[in-house]
Amino acid sequence: MLQRGFTSVRDVGGPIFPLKAAIDRGQARGPRVWPSGAIISQTSGHGDFRAPTEKSRRFTGKQSRAEEIGATFIVDGRDEVLTAARENLRMGASQLKVMAGGGTSSAYDPIDVTQFTLDEMRAAVEAASDWNTYVTVHAYTPRAVRRAVEAGVACIEHGQLLDDATLQLLAERQIWLSGQYLVPSTDAMAPERREKRKAVVEGNSRVWPAAKRLGLKLAWGTDFLFEPAENPKQNSMLLSLREWFSSAEMLRLATLDNAALLGPSGPRSPYAGVLGVVEPNALADLILVNGDPLAQIDLIADPGKNFDVIMKDGVVYKNQ
Repeated sequence: MLQRGFTSVRDVGGPIFPLKAAIDRGQARGPRVWPSGAIISQTSGHGDFRAPTEKSRRFTGKQSRAEEIGATFIVDGRDEVLTAARENLRMGASQLKVMAGGGTSSAYDPIDVTQFTLDEMRAAVEAASDWNTYVTVHAYTPRAVRRAVEAGVACIEHGQLLDDATLQLLAERQIWLSGQYLVPSTDAMAPERREKRKAVVEGNSRVWPAAKRLGLKLAWGTDFLFEPAENPKQNSMLLSLREWFSSAEMLRLATLDNAALLGPSGPRSPYAGVLGVVEPNALADLILVNGDPLAQIDLIADPGKNFDVIMKDGVVYKNQ
């Protein structure tokens, strides 16, 4: 990822702590990581990856493999949500990730469902607030997002099914909307998963321009949970916004605006310094492009060819 020009990332869910530690120690090359730790999901929620034969821990079952490796917490009720949240914070999470609604990559939850009660959601927000950081949620629908907003979250991930009224609410409350590109289909993707994605992919053409028009705080990201073969295409996915954003606006989303979204982690941020700007005393993260991306935004789609220099913290990781 660093060789594609990403010097800092939010990892919003998964067993990232060992890799982050290796990068920070200089044992592996990679970006700075703002980790969320294991995603927090209800039973039957978007982070419940159990096989059909695996029973709940409450009903003669045992901890699932995804829970064992730190990818997810499957929890129900205020007390369990608090424990999961605090466990992530104990491990060094810079923010918490809660699954507030259905998704396209999970087996049990239709995309229209709302997940976690208001009290459960508030428990996560309270735990994060006590540690001076925030909660971000996976959610697509107005109902799921409105419940999360009522609970006090600071950021919505995805949101491609939102209506204008809910987008306006996010604008009024100054809540971030972080939109991720989803791969519409791959050869290995199950037909039912491909079908679930249709509405989300189609929603991009309505939500992005509406969010821009309403003045939302916007960030951009990618979502490669089960498509590692698509990773080399990561840069080109920013170009999916070119219908609604200028070259300068797209570059700003991926740099200055994304850097601003790291700010709400406050004292839980794992790194000091200013990101996303070129100015005295800022972190020395620079990319030298062989060409002018403002005039030819397609240059960023092929970092191997067009990124001549990649620098992170003043250290040159590529110089061709």
